[in-house]
Amino acid sequence: MTYRMKKDLNQIIDNFKKLRILVIGDAILDTYEYGTIEKICREAPVPVFNLTGQKYCCGGAANTALNLSALGAETFYLTVLGQDSHAREIIKILQKNNVHTDYIIKEKTRKTIAKKRVTASSNIILRIDEGTIKDIGKTLEKELLKKFLALYKQVDAVLFSDYNLGVITDGFIKAMDIFTLDSRKPFVVDSKNLARFKDINPTVVKPNYPETLQLLKLPKVAKDQRVEQISKNVKAIFEKTGAENVAVTLDIDGVVLLQPGKKPYRIICDPQDSKKTIGAGDTFVSALTLGVASKLKMEIAAEIAAAAAAIVVQKEGTEGCTNQQLKSHFNAIPKYISNGEDLLNTVAELKKKGKKIVFTNGCFDLIHKGHIALLKKAREAGDVLIVGVNSDESVRKVKGHDRPINTLEDRIEVLAGLQSIDYLVSFSEESPVELIKAVHPDIFVKGDHYTETSIPEAPLLKKLGCAVKIIPSIEDISTTELINKINVISEETEQRNEIKIPENILSEDKIFS
Repeated sequence: MTYRMKKDLNQIIDNFKKLRILVIGDAILDTYEYGTIEKICREAPVPVFNLTGQKYCCGGAANTALNLSALGAETFYLTVLGQDSHAREIIKILQKNNVHTDYIIKEKTRKTIAKKRVTASSNIILRIDEGTIKDIGKTLEKELLKKFLALYKQVDAVLFSDYNLGVITDGFIKAMDIFTLDSRKPFVVDSKNLARFKDINPTVVKPNYPETLQLLKLPKVAKDQRVEQISKNVKAIFEKTGAENVAVTLDIDGVVLLQPGKKPYRIICDPQDSKKTIGAGDTFVSALTLGVASKLKMEIAAEIAAAAAAIVVQKEGTEGCTNQQLKSHFNAIPKYISNGEDLLNTVAELKKKGKKIVFTNGCFDLIHKGHIALLKKAREAGDVLIVGVNSDESVRKVKGHDRPINTLEDRIEVLAGLQSIDYLVSFSEESPVELIKAVHPDIFVKGDHYTETSIPEAPLLKKLGCAVKIIPSIEDISTTELINKINVISEETEQRNEIKIPENILSEDKIFS
C-alpha cells in the first residue's frame, strides 16, 4: 500500500466510530477454570484438580459484538438468553464494553449456552457444555423479529453471526427478508449453514474452509491445494450462497475474496500457531462488516479485515482488535502514537483491561547498551511500557544546538525495533509533564543519575500517586561519552591522513628539474 493509501485508511478506520451495526446470533459464555493437578483421587482413578482461578469470556455472536465495539462502532446486540447466571455474566461483559444490550430477550424456559474449559498447565483436560440449542419457538421468533425491525431502522449494516444454536431460525430469516425488501441495507453473514441465507442475497458471506467444504459437499485437500480448490468452484459457491461477494478464510493461508466477473483476490497472511487463531474469524467478519458499511471496495474492506485478524492472532487469549491498534497497523511505525487523541484512547483501553502502565522518557539520540538495559528493566516493572521521546527541538533545548545527532524519525524507528517497548510518543517541551498527565502511569522509571526527589517531574508524580523506580545505570557509558569518543577517533583519523608537503616542494627548480 502507498503512503497516501495508508493515510486514507487511518481516516476510514476513524470513521468506523460513526457507524451503527446490529449483530444478531447465538451467544455463548466461555468459562476458563485454571488450576493444577498434583494427585489422583482416592475414590476413583481420576486426577484431582485444584482450582486456582476462573475467567469469563463472551463467545459466539456475543464475541463478534465485542469486536465491533472495540473497532469503534456503536454496536447493538440481539439474541435470546435464559434467565440465569450465565446470561447475567454475558450481559455484564457486553455492557462493560459498550455494547447495547437493551434488546436482548431473556426467556426462563431456555438455558444460556455455556462452555466450561478446565485447564491445567496450559492444557485443556475437560470441556463441559450446557444450554438450550433447539430452535426458539414461534412466540420468541415473533418477538425477535419485532425487535429486529425496530433496530433495523437505526443501523448502517446487519451482521448475522449464526452458530446454528437456535436463535436465527428459518422462519425468522424468511419473515425478515419480506419486511426489509424495500429498504435493503448491507447484510453480512457468518454462518455454520450458509445455504439457509441464500434467499436474502447477502452482501457478503464469510465461510471458513470447513464450512465451504460442507456447503459444496467436497472432500478436504492438502493445504497447498486449498486456494486452487476454491478458485475452481467459484460459480457453485455463488449459487449455493446467493451472495454478492464471498470471503473464504483459510486460516494460515489467508483469505480468498470472490466477486462476480473478477478473478479471485488473494490476501496472504503471516502463518501463526493454530491455537492462536481462535476468535480471529469473529474479528475478521466484524472489520469486514465495517468496511462494507463504509461503502469501501471489497478488496480494501477485506484487506482491512485481514489486518485486524492478523493483530488478534498475535495476542494471547481471546481478545479483539481495537480501533487504535488497527490504525497503528497501517502506520509506517506501528508502535508510534502521533496524536493526543489516539494516546488518550490507547491509555483508556489499557486501563480498562487493568494493565499496569510504565512510563519513561529520554532523547535516545545514539542507542547504546545502557538504553537497552534501562528499557528492558522498565518493561519488566509492569504490563505495558510507554516511552516519551524528545522532539528534535526539545533535544536542542536540553542538549544544545549540536544535538540531536539523529532525527526524531530515525530515533523512533530504531526504538520501535526494541521488543521491550510497547508504545512511543514524542513531546516538544523540555519536560514531559503534559505527557505524564495524559498517560497517568502507574510507574515512572529513570536512571540512577536521578533520585526520587531530584526528578523534575517529582511533584506531579506524587500528585498522581505514581510510583517511581530508579534503575541502576551501566557505568562509563552515555550518549555524550559515545559522541566524545567518535570525535576523538575522527580527529586522530584526520591527523593520520593529513599529507605533509615539504616547504620547498613547490620551488621552481624542483618542478622543472
